[in-house]
Amino acid sequence: MKNLIYISAFLLLISACSPSLNSISSRDRTQPNIVQPEDDEEYELLIFDNNFDRWLQTNGRPINFYSPQYYEQKNRQYVAAWNDNVSRYGGNSPFENIINYDYAEDYGIELNYQLFWYFKYVEDLYGRRYNFPV
Repeated sequence: MKNLIYISAFLLLISACSPSLNSISSRDRTQPNIVQPEDDEEYELLIFDNNFDRWLQTNGRPINFYSPQYYEQKNRQYVAAWNDNVSRYGGNSPFENIINYDYAEDYGIELNYQLFWYFKYVEDLYGRRYNFPV
């Protein structure tokens, strides 16, 4: 009986210490990704940060609170500041990947809305520490 307890404790310890195969690294969870589906008509913004959804529910405004032009203009400024911080801080910050945001492309109000509020979220979390946006 004593051996059974030791064996099960050992197996439990091994399973708890083994790496998870489907876990997402912290680097991947904080980076926004703009994905273009194969139909070339719509874009999708993927954000792997669970805290963003909660933050958006408490701090976000309705989608029509600002005009589409306002979202596009602010996103241009935020993308420029983000990409500047990528070159400045590199992998030692939440700004690790360059965002390829084509200013001539129409991403639609939904994507621009989500991207704008994600930048607001990052500004709220890291703005003072990393001087975001510049």
